[in-house]
Amino acid sequence: MFFGFIAALINTIVFVVLHNNFKVVLVFANTLAFIISNLASFYFNHYAVFTHHVDTSKSIWRKLVAFFTFRIISIIPDTLIMLVGLSVLRWNAVLVKLIDQLLVGIFNYLTTKAVFQKNDHLIRERIRQYVIESKQKKKDR
Repeated sequence: MFFGFIAALINTIVFVVLHNNFKVVLVFANTLAFIISNLASFYFNHYAVFTHHVDTSKSIWRKLVAFFTFRIISIIPDTLIMLVGLSVLRWNAVLVKLIDQLLVGIFNYLTTKAVFQKNDHLIRERIRQYVIESKQKKKDR
């Protein structure tokens, strides 16, 4: 949660500085904040968060591509929340970004876990197969 908070904070700060201070268009400011915070998030997740049961069969580049594939999906609701919150509802940019980061953060956590950790279903399948084989050996005795 700590590193997720840091990534969300990076996203929020970059967005607010670009959008409010430099008057960068909402979509561009949001996209740049997305890229910068997700590069930081990938680093945090790869080296600090998912260190147990890590799938070492994937190279760092494959993990990076998988990570950003899921994150690309999350930029759609991210941008929609920002557009609705700022353009339609005319709420404060910081408030909208915080709400956005909370909602998108939940999705990102779940998909990030899938990228860095071994697939739990493969482990369960191996255990199931082991139990079946053990029972068969007992029957054969």
